[in-house]
Amino acid sequence: MIRYLVKNNFKLMMRSATNILLYIVTPIILVAMLSSAFGDMMEKYESGDSVKAGYRLEAAAGSEIIDYIKPVAEEENINLYEYSDGDIEKLIREEELAGFVVFEEDGGYTIYENDAEKYGAKALEYMITTFLTRSAAEIMTAAGGVGESGEVELVLEKASFMEPIDAVDYYGIIEVVYFGWCAIVCGAGIFTAEKKYHIGKKLEVSGLSGVKLYLAKFIPMVLVVSVSSIISALITILVFGVHWGAPLLSFLIVVLSAAASTAFGLMVYSITQNTVVTIIGVFAVVWFMGFWGGSFETYMFSSHPQILKDISPIYHVNRALVELSCMGHSDYVVSSIVFTLGIMVICSLVAVLTGTIRRGKGEC
Repeated sequence: MIRYLVKNNFKLMMRSATNILLYIVTPIILVAMLSSAFGDMMEKYESGDSVKAGYRLEAAAGSEIIDYIKPVAEEENINLYEYSDGDIEKLIREEELAGFVVFEEDGGYTIYENDAEKYGAKALEYMITTFLTRSAAEIMTAAGGVGESGEVELVLEKASFMEPIDAVDYYGIIEVVYFGWCAIVCGAGIFTAEKKYHIGKKLEVSGLSGVKLYLAKFIPMVLVVSVSSIISALITILVFGVHWGAPLLSFLIVVLSAAASTAFGLMVYSITQNTVVTIIGVFAVVWFMGFWGGSFETYMFSSHPQILKDISPIYHVNRALVELSCMGHSDYVVSSIVFTLGIMVICSLVAVLTGTIRRGKGEC
């Protein structure tokens, strides 16, 4: 019996083919618009030529400082060369230096900048100032103390960061997720038919449990939403070259997201019993979750408090999929799965319970 209902509900959904078509096409349109609008902001930074700078030590103790500064400067694409004598301004001009640093006897320093190399000079100034303005106590704390030899032991660690992702990949992923959360649109055909032909009343005598009646709607909706999302994703891959990382895992997350959104929509409908109110209510909630989750403004550059992002399941799904795309792994995979499974289970239980109560009162 339930297979018949699933098949019948699937046919009812296909009668509203326009809704499903818009569901596939609209994400593609938004990907094109948003990726173009945010393309410049999300361009990968390409460093220019290396900066050439000179330095001079007026005190012997300065040789210890330069040993620490040079590796840091090289990481910032700044090459330091020692000039023990000669006129500084002449050296800057003849050697084409962006700047020149003099480490003085009293522990201070003076930076000379080349006006013709403003960017390189500012990069040198920032690097030197940042390094040398730290107090000895801060260096000791960061270094981890003094070793047995009496020398400061520097502990160098590489900070972890997310690899850059371009606007096309970003929006090509998150817009598919966002529209997946509007799954209730695909179920509009089922709800309309139920009202028009009083299907709920007829099913009261079928003897089917509330769980089976719920699954008869849940299964075809999840199937249609998942397939539509995959079709939309495939089109963006072919048209825009969107890159999805770990395809099988990403597919699982997208399907779970679709299942969670379907369960949420069915829960709202079981409470309101009104298609229009359900669609408006679901859209409002999904819009706010998407707004905090980076569906319109990239979550990397958004100013929303982190707590607002963390309570949005769309944020967890978006971040998991984006990081899988650019890094091949993500710490948000587990949280995205837990979030979507939790929503799916809780909303399904509420929907089944509400439907059972309504049928018991003869309201279906």
